[in-house]
Amino acid sequence: MFIHNMKYTIRSLVKSRVSLFWAFIFPLALATFMYLAFGNILSVDEAFSPIEVAVVSGETGTAEETSGITYLLDALSEGDEPILHVTAYSEDEAKQALNDGKADGIVYTSDIRLVVKKSSINAGILESILTQYRQNEAVIADIAKAHPEKLQELVDSAMSRPSFYVEKASTDGNQNPYTNYFYAIFAMSCLFASFSSLDSTSRLQANTSPLGIRKCVSSGHKLTLILSDFSALLLVHFATEVIALGYMRLLGIDFGEKYGAILLTLLLGCVFGLAMGVIIGAPSKFGYPMKVGIAISVSMILSVLSDLVAAGVKDMIEHHAPLINRINPAALISNCFYSLNVYDGYGRYFENLIILAIESAVLIFIGYLMIRRNKYASI
Repeated sequence: MFIHNMKYTIRSLVKSRVSLFWAFIFPLALATFMYLAFGNILSVDEAFSPIEVAVVSGETGTAEETSGITYLLDALSEGDEPILHVTAYSEDEAKQALNDGKADGIVYTSDIRLVVKKSSINAGILESILTQYRQNEAVIADIAKAHPEKLQELVDSAMSRPSFYVEKASTDGNQNPYTNYFYAIFAMSCLFASFSSLDSTSRLQANTSPLGIRKCVSSGHKLTLILSDFSALLLVHFATEVIALGYMRLLGIDFGEKYGAILLTLLLGCVFGLAMGVIIGAPSKFGYPMKVGIAISVSMILSVLSDLVAAGVKDMIEHHAPLINRINPAALISNCFYSLNVYDGYGRYFENLIILAIESAVLIFIGYLMIRRNKYASI
């Protein structure tokens, strides 16, 4: 009974043009359009390059006043992968270099002051370096007053660890921000699996279709019918996601090399999408068109919040309402892809994957209870 019902569910889904369009053709078309729109931007090297710093030693600055900050700037400009590229200028020359774009900022060593032309990532890093230097300087001054005997030990320790000021990402992963759009496409595609399970759930209800009447009066256990339908839909939609992954890799989109974890993400994403469709399709009081409208609305809203339409939406939510990103399944799927591609470890990946698995299990359990409790006055 299980295999028989599963086979015919697969045949029915393959013949459903609407379901295949939204779950397979539409995401591939959207990915193609995005790839054509972004062009060579996707191949831009995002490797970190040294920040250009113009250093001005003020006339009032003594050797003692400037030695600390000068040592720090020199230390951060040394090594095989320097953080800074420091050039000494007069004040007029430094201003001209800043205006010409040859320097990201001007550092005045006399009063530990930073001047930038506009807000940027490099300007933020320079500000962070100087802020931490001032904080450490204040700590050293306090210790010098309270425990002068420990001053030399503290200074030697701080000077031996100049890398404390800036932490660079140690990963070879793809950090191109435009790749986030393709993560969001996968998230949307997984949520679009809800259309198929919504349709399948409706076919289990006697008041929505003649097939639902036959299934309700059949001798087969309802749980068997639900599981066979769900397994068939999961198999088909997971296959479409794998094909989409291969297609996007042929386009040149870099998702990293952790394909096992990527496939697991897509599998759980499809599970959640199907579970969401079960929840939407289970209430027998709603008409089929209304259920489809709800599925489309929910899927698109969740996908937009995961950066499908505009980059930075998810980051803005992270700063103002981070809980939304923790429970939004589209954001969880997108974050799984990002974690696999950028971070060397699997900590962030499993954190998102576990939340997605818990949400899927909860929806499946609730959906089963809703379907089982449907009763009819007559069939």
